[in-house]
Order: sequence, then C-alpha cells, then structure tokens
Amino acid sequence: MSELATAALLAFAHTLADAADEANMRHYRANPEIWQKSDGSLVTLADTQTESLLRAQIAARFPGHRILGEEEGETRPPMPLDAGPGDAPPPGWILDPIDGTHNFARGVPIWATLIACERDGRPEVGVVSAPALGTRWWAARGLGAYRRDRLTGVEERIHVSPRATLAESQVLYGSYTLTFDAWAGRAEALMRGSWRQRGFGDFWQHCLVAEGAAEVALEGQIKPWDIAAAQIIVEEAGGRLTDLDGVARIDAGYCITSNGALHDIVLRALRGEGS
Repeated sequence: MSELATAALLAFAHTLADAADEANMRHYRANPEIWQKSDGSLVTLADTQTESLLRAQIAARFPGHRILGEEEGETRPPMPLDAGPGDAPPPGWILDPIDGTHNFARGVPIWATLIACERDGRPEVGVVSAPALGTRWWAARGLGAYRRDRLTGVEERIHVSPRATLAESQVLYGSYTLTFDAWAGRAEALMRGSWRQRGFGDFWQHCLVAEGAAEVALEGQIKPWDIAAAQIIVEEAGGRLTDLDGVARIDAGYCITSNGALHDIVLRALRGEGS
C-alpha cells in the first residue's frame, strides 16, 4: 500500500473516531442502557449504536471493504465478478466501539473506541480514541505513532521506553484472574521480578507502553478487535505485540506487549525458560 493511500485511510479513521467520540459521550455517565451478553460480559446501547454508525460510514466510503466488529461480527462484500482465485481480499476494518465497556458503564473514564484497517492480515492504520481521558493515539504503517492531548492541545510523536532490564521496568496487566491464570501462572513471577506493577488494563496499557510510560503489558484473554489498533501503534512506536512464540498476530486470544528491548526476556519468563 502506498504512503499516500495509507495516509488517506488514517485520515478517514480519524473521521470515524470523531463520530464515535461524539456518539459515545452522549451516553457516558447518562444512565446508559446496559445488558449482559451470553458470555457474561456487558454491552450498552452506546456500543451497538456506535458500531452501527461506524459501519454505515465505512460502507458509504469503501463499499468493497470488509468489516469486523465486536457487536455485529464480520461482514464481507461480494467479490468482484472479475476476481481471480489468487486475488488478495479487500482491506478490512476492525472495530471495537467501546473497549472498556465495564468502565464505561460504571463511569470510569478508561474506555476508548478502537479503529484499525488491515490488509492481508496486517494492521496498516490504527486509532485509539479515549474522549473521557481527553487523549487519542494513532499510527500508520511507516508513518510513526502519535498522541494528542485534548486539554493541552499538544500533539507529539511517541516512542517506547529504552529500559532493558525487568528490574527497572513497569509491568501492566488487564484482568487479575485472567492474567494470573494464563501462561501457567508464570506472570506472577515475572511481575515480582519487575520494578512496579499496575492493573490499568484494556487499550490503555498498550498505549502506555507505546508512549514510554511502561515497558510491558499482559492480556490473558482478548479478541482481535481489542488489539488490532493497539498493535500498529505499539509497533510504530518501536515496540512489539506478539504471541508467546514472538509472532505478531491479533488472533492468538491473548497478547504480550513490550518496548521491544525486553520482549525476549518476557517471552522466556512466560514460557518458564528462566533468564
């Protein structure tokens, strides 16, 4: 994909994020309608309405693109009549209308809309917009990663931390039980060997690694829409987001994020291989 085409996708992703921010903030702390999914997780009216809004805008602008979203699943447009068996699939959008729905429902400001566009299974563009925090992060393949603070108006390129030892590193994690149940319980030993540990969770932990405020983030149970946008932001900031084998992917069901310098150390610890 050309740099110009990638920049155009990023600009459109920002337009989508603006629409999502406005829609979600109308519901936030306004007694949002909430119900429970079959898996026990929560969903709000804002989740469903915002995803439908984003899907409609994508379909209007890019009718041939695929869309995968948390609330409505995957939609694939019909293949062109002249498409051959070896033709690559069209680009795909990956949406999480509200990452951190439980926070949203309880009035905790740590939630965001996650928007990514991928080609051939590799995210090319990612936007993480957290309006209640007043912050937006974004990246595009080959164009760097950035952060904007709405309160100060400061927009800056972000980079991961250079810290290279676990003893001087801050390790973040999502759900306590999911994190400590994953990797055969080895996450606990990893954290005990670190300088500091905090359970910030969801999108925020990956963005904090990307901007150099932490060195490692662990998520024991996730879906592709939870990390597609974060992956490109972390990578463009100089870090890594992978599975336990060090493969950059969004479909492993979990992920390990780091500043890159610590990645192999973290993987060995989670595999129980020692130092």
